[in-house]
Amino acid sequence: MKIKKSKLTSKENKWGYFFTAPWMLGFLAFFTYPLVYSLILSFSKVKDIVSYSLDFAGWTNYANAFFQDTDFIPLLLDTLKEVLIKTPIVVVFSLFIAILLNRKLKFKGLFRVAFFLPVLLGTGVVMDTITGNIAKTASELAEEAYESMATSEEVISLSGTLVAIFGYRIAYFMSNLLTLTKDIFWMSGIQIIIFLGALQTIPESYYEAAYCDGAMEWEKFWKITLPLVTPTILLNTVFTIIDFSTNAGNKVIKYTLDTTFKDFNLAYGSALGWIYFVISGVIAILAFIILRRFTNYD
Repeated sequence: MKIKKSKLTSKENKWGYFFTAPWMLGFLAFFTYPLVYSLILSFSKVKDIVSYSLDFAGWTNYANAFFQDTDFIPLLLDTLKEVLIKTPIVVVFSLFIAILLNRKLKFKGLFRVAFFLPVLLGTGVVMDTITGNIAKTASELAEEAYESMATSEEVISLSGTLVAIFGYRIAYFMSNLLTLTKDIFWMSGIQIIIFLGALQTIPESYYEAAYCDGAMEWEKFWKITLPLVTPTILLNTVFTIIDFSTNAGNKVIKYTLDTTFKDFNLAYGSALGWIYFVISGVIAILAFIILRRFTNYD
């Protein structure tokens, strides 16, 4: 039996290596080399753009990012604050919607498609058009008007009736609230699907036994549902942090791309990218370490 099992395991491992080989080759060919080269570039200075020769610059690019660049640090702090605020909201909202969709509801499949649809559309030009990244959004225009406190026909025409009816202060608050709501709905599709999969693995007999003991729905949630989905909460939290850190509307990524390709400052842009990559990675790792202590694997 042991020989048969070992042969079967060896055969399964070979198939596993076979199917993962394309991804590994693609990772080594198209990801590893640019990643290593960008790290080298971040410690360099482009000496000649024609021959593309480099001089070692040490920590100069990183020091400039923290002590000389007046735009990068504010954008970085705003982005990190947005990630830390929106991540728990998205996770809680996704779990709530998944619990509702896991019940016996009419048109359950339609609701699932509706929540997952933004995942299919949320790339490239479609995402830019919907979120208003091609032109200034109403929230940004209202913010500018609020800061300057000056009437602008452009602001009134593009921000809709909010500014015209409620004024700049209330319109600014409501625009931010609507933007936050849109982001939560837009970024929750995959998390809802993952939570649905976790909820459907919980045996129904657990809930039946709790019902026989007189447990209420609230008690079932805290004693059964929540403990058994804590591994999924950990997974979705880390995924959401990474998703927010790399989405299409990320201000730090836009600033880094503009610095690298529009200003053609390749070395400094690489340093900005590595700073943001390391900080985002540290946040994701800290979230993993903290939540893992409360994760139930039984």
